[in-house]
Amino acid sequence: MFYNNSGEGLITSRKAGILTGRNFAKALFSVIFAILMCVSANSFFYLPFSPVPVTMQVFTVLLSAVLLGRRWAAAAQIQYIIMGIAGLPVFAGFKNAAAAFSGPTAGYIAGFAAGAFAAGFIFDKYRETATAKGCAHFKVYPASKSETSLKKQIFNIAGPTALFFACMAGLAVIYSCGYIYLMGYLYLAGSSAGTIAGLALQAFKLGIAPFIISDMVKIAIILNIFHLKGDYEKN
Repeated sequence: MFYNNSGEGLITSRKAGILTGRNFAKALFSVIFAILMCVSANSFFYLPFSPVPVTMQVFTVLLSAVLLGRRWAAAAQIQYIIMGIAGLPVFAGFKNAAAAFSGPTAGYIAGFAAGAFAAGFIFDKYRETATAKGCAHFKVYPASKSETSLKKQIFNIAGPTALFFACMAGLAVIYSCGYIYLMGYLYLAGSSAGTIAGLALQAFKLGIAPFIISDMVKIAIILNIFHLKGDYEKN
């Protein structure tokens, strides 16, 4: 390894090693989150008036997005979907892809991957901005700021507003995918709604409205997890 007197080459090599290790960790955790999706899908109950079950999947999807970033969070969801396509009973109600994709919830399954990417993309962009600001501040005090303290600064910059917005965006994508598919499913199933507006309202009542409160609670839990993590790192 060659480097100049300032140690620039050594620093570059060290950063490359850190990034490689971080990517390996994220790849490993993407597999763990794919398995957690299987558990979350089958921690469920049905409401008496909706064909869509209440599960912990939204929580798992959004948590993976903010922890792993857009690429690895989406990769976790793709792995989860591949498990179902392979015939494993990983979807809600211990269904495989053949059963789940022909039912009313297929849109939500596709929405999990899209929602993970959307939430992760927004939070990644916010963290990139925070990192740039943190590094700029770090360069002003190179002798008194360690890498650990810089990470604390960056975390403190990435506040709850960005986290909440990222989670809401991911949830909106999940709802949109599930809602559009559910409308089509109800139409083909011979819905009693006489008009497109009636069908849209029926799909909203069955596929979105019953879950808003529980999903907002899940987002609140994620916000509190990050708040506690921030308080811990300050100490």
